[in-house]
Amino acid sequence: MERSSMKDLIASFQKIPIVKSGDYNYFVHPLSDGIPAISPSLLAGASECMMELFPDRDEFDLMVTAEAMGIPLAAALSTLISKPFSIARKRSYCLPGEITVGQETGYSSSKLHLNLPGSGGRSVIVDDVLSTGGTLRALVKGIRRSGWCVDRAFFLFNKMEKVPKNELEEEVELRITSLLDIEFVGDVFIARRSGNDLRIGP
Repeated sequence: MERSSMKDLIASFQKIPIVKSGDYNYFVHPLSDGIPAISPSLLAGASECMMELFPDRDEFDLMVTAEAMGIPLAAALSTLISKPFSIARKRSYCLPGEITVGQETGYSSSKLHLNLPGSGGRSVIVDDVLSTGGTLRALVKGIRRSGWCVDRAFFLFNKMEKVPKNELEEEVELRITSLLDIEFVGDVFIARRSGNDLRIGP
């Protein structure tokens, strides 16, 4: 039986706005954009569902996310599993050891700056949406250049369109896990979870 928090998360996709940027379809959701507001119950439920996907907490030392919308999710998970998280920022602080990498997404080009703690360890990536893989590529490169190991990445939503997820996994050499797979079919969303197709939308 689908747990209530998962049902609430799926239901939250109903009637959300779609913004087009060229050929790129961008959905506007509270947990990926903060619009119109992030409900505490929705964030808590999504975090609890995400936590079930995680490896044993002894298997990693740090979560890494990207500014900006990975931050609420990482913060909620950090509280649940008692693990620290670091944020790859869009602004450089010019601190010793800072690593800067290029980021290419479906709608912008920018740089990410990482200031990870200590001299290395085991890390996992946490973020809101996997779409083109641009942010993931940048994070993996920056984390490894910082001396940290990373072999797992966790996303709330997977809406990859141009590159199959398994090809991206081989490219960046890590395992990608997502909570919900989202696909646009006309103006209707298809959400796939654990092999189950659920039709949602207007």
